[in-house]
Amino acid sequence: MSDSLPFALRHCSSLQEKKQQFADSAAKHSEKMSKNPFSGGFKTNAASRLAKDDPNYGRPVAGSKTERRGKNAARHVNAEVVFLCDMIHQEGIQLPDGTAVIAFGELFQIYTRISNKLVGMLLRARKYNLLTFEGETLFQRRDDHVPIKLLRPIQEIRAELHEDQDFDVGVCHKAPR
Repeated sequence: MSDSLPFALRHCSSLQEKKQQFADSAAKHSEKMSKNPFSGGFKTNAASRLAKDDPNYGRPVAGSKTERRGKNAARHVNAEVVFLCDMIHQEGIQLPDGTAVIAFGELFQIYTRISNKLVGMLLRARKYNLLTFEGETLFQRRDDHVPIKLLRPIQEIRAELHEDQDFDVGVCHKAPR
């Protein structure tokens, strides 16, 4: 007799169990939305708010798509920094200590055909002590003469950046301390 029932009826639970599963799923979703400040169901609750000294403050929920996108972005930025340092090494003037130097104007002409993020990548690379230049930021034409110098030989920079494989959200490189 059970073989004569349709597949869907043989393999589904009772209606009461389905209703309970739906109610549980709806309650879980409502709870999640009450914590999401971008949802219509957001409820401010001082007890559920993170303190600013909490390590999870300002961080995406672990295992979420947002966390995964942040890590992928950090991986992409790391690759761009390596590419920028390679470009400076290949196109710049080689120095006896194994580093290289190039004028900003020359680098700008070469790099902007590849990416429009040159100044941002220069700031990021300087933040991680991979290169140096004078001033806060560089502007086309005004700073064309400013030298940009790698602080270490390209082999060291590549090795250091390629060993970074476990990225954190917003951190493309863990500089050695």
